[in-house]
Amino acid sequence: MIEDLRRSILHLSENDAKSLLLQMMLRLKMVQESKEDAGQIIEDLSSWYHEIETILQNEQVVERDYKTIHLVCGESAAGSLRFTFGHEHKVIGFPDFFAVGPIEELHSEAGRERRFEWLRDHLNYQDDYIETEYERRFSDTLLEIEAIPPHVPIVIWTAENADEQTGIRYLFYLLKEKANDMFLINTTIAYQELFNTKEYQYLYSHTGGPEPEKLKEIFQKKLSSPLTVEERRRFETEWLTLAESKEFLRIWKNQSIKAVNEDYFDEMIISTAQKLHTKQRERDFVKAPRIIGEVFARIDQHVGDAFLEDRLRALIYKGVFEIKGIPKGMRHYSVKLK
Repeated sequence: MIEDLRRSILHLSENDAKSLLLQMMLRLKMVQESKEDAGQIIEDLSSWYHEIETILQNEQVVERDYKTIHLVCGESAAGSLRFTFGHEHKVIGFPDFFAVGPIEELHSEAGRERRFEWLRDHLNYQDDYIETEYERRFSDTLLEIEAIPPHVPIVIWTAENADEQTGIRYLFYLLKEKANDMFLINTTIAYQELFNTKEYQYLYSHTGGPEPEKLKEIFQKKLSSPLTVEERRRFETEWLTLAESKEFLRIWKNQSIKAVNEDYFDEMIISTAQKLHTKQRERDFVKAPRIIGEVFARIDQHVGDAFLEDRLRALIYKGVFEIKGIPKGMRHYSVKLK
């Protein structure tokens, strides 16, 4: 029953969701100010609950008929696409970062639970995002993808980074039973072909990088023929190969996804700390965000600052760094090399 309600709410348009929320707040305000006895209030709320159920069921039947559905990895990139396209386009952003963490058998419930557990144990996000939001959003997005109607064309966006390249292979596997026309746009390559000149060269290695008007032009000019069955099957097969990997880190190198050991960036973290120490009169503690920021600027991979901070904490546990403060978040502690 809970899953049915979640699925129904997921189908609401933004305007309908706001309208329903307003009705709910007004009704609760009336209950709060009411002098009726508790039994009558409970009866009224129960009646209202059934009214909402009816509304949700009706909304699910008359769901908006979108012209195109866009799929992209990452909520930031999804936000850029939503800003780019109007209400006739639906954008689904997969709320994950596929460059880091286990992806072994992620298309199974057991594989997803292993990933959830690893993320909870390793990555620091604000507001306890992993514990309170991540798993629910992941499940809701799977339901959204499952609910895509068969007649709507699907555009999958990617770019030159391990996160999105890994993610699209997962998406193609999730879509393997759907007969929709599917298109693939590589934002990095499309941008270079359309907008780079001899004087100005830009490398947007993430779909969320270009301005919305540039994304719209990419969509209008670079939407080629639908992928063939063979092309789709190739991505599905590549996902199954990736899903056998037991590594926790992936990089994009020589136009392919490469699984590497999780300590891949450790030496760079250490060398960055050494460089910062040389600027001090005496070796002293350095704020963790300073080190993470310097490393992030030096590498050409989108691995996220949360993963780099996890590796910094791993080096603390190994005795490479001393720590001052509490490592509950980057801003709460400083480190120095021993």
